[in-house]
Amino acid sequence: MTLEVGILSKTIFETDAWISAISCSYNYTKYIVDNSVFLHVKSFIFGDRLISLPFSDYGKLTPNVYSEKFQLLIENTNVEYLEARIPDWKTETFKAFKEAGFAEAVVYRTFLLNIEESSKVLWNKLGKKIRNSIRYALKNRVELKRVESLEDLKQFYYNLYLIGARELGSPPHSFKLYENLRNFLGDKLLIDLALVDDKPIGAIVVLLGDKWANFWQNIALRKYRKFNASYLLLWNIIEELSDGNFKIFDFGRTRENTGIYFFKKKWGGDERKIYHMVYSPSKRVIPPDPHQRKYLLLSRLWRRLPLKVTNIIGSHLIGGIAL
Repeated sequence: MTLEVGILSKTIFETDAWISAISCSYNYTKYIVDNSVFLHVKSFIFGDRLISLPFSDYGKLTPNVYSEKFQLLIENTNVEYLEARIPDWKTETFKAFKEAGFAEAVVYRTFLLNIEESSKVLWNKLGKKIRNSIRYALKNRVELKRVESLEDLKQFYYNLYLIGARELGSPPHSFKLYENLRNFLGDKLLIDLALVDDKPIGAIVVLLGDKWANFWQNIALRKYRKFNASYLLLWNIIEELSDGNFKIFDFGRTRENTGIYFFKKKWGGDERKIYHMVYSPSKRVIPPDPHQRKYLLLSRLWRRLPLKVTNIIGSHLIGGIAL
């Protein structure tokens, strides 16, 4: 079946609820330029920027843009540059921002899986290795639980997410962010836990638009990866959304040729590009990227810190990185 991406291109990232949750969590100031929304990210370490949008696969952007207004915005806010995140199917917006002076800085990938068909048809289309991985998780008594209460959210955050973020060498989001996502998004936020003997070993966070679902986070504790919980978590969500009349499952922004890229690729989605574009008339700039040397060094250091320390200072760092 053909993906009608252009018709279904509005995602959760373009909603007021998402933008409000992010802004409130990290005290970002919102600026609107011809209906394109940018958030002001301030950081002594990583610099001041205007981004559409932090922690989002895509920005809230329109093709009605003019370079003079961007230049004026830079002068009024004293930021180093503007950053816009544009998927390849928004050709008109991409062209308009390029003509307004934005340049490509980084190209990410995503995979769009058509889930209009029944879950039974989708199951039969999965590769043999994926189906076997799902069966293996079930055979080894991996159980799934949806986060519903505040206590569930605390279990996800303190018993799983903080540990998983440190293992990856990444500063964690604040608990406040997840509270705000829960309050602003309501049932548009899905967090599912994988448990073995009642111990959380993995989780998935999915954000829901009207017919478009975004795979936003995956947590898999290194010690328990042999249980293949990520496969079961993903399939369970895809199965539910497919039978619930969703049309697209978006696997989310990923660097090409990384481990997570190949994990997402084998689910059979249509590979697409996401352009991180920057506007900086005075100098060439490169947005923060986990593959840059200074971030790799920071990541190695982060893995050695006590969990309590990562929780205290992590949200201040990640708010400034704003990837």
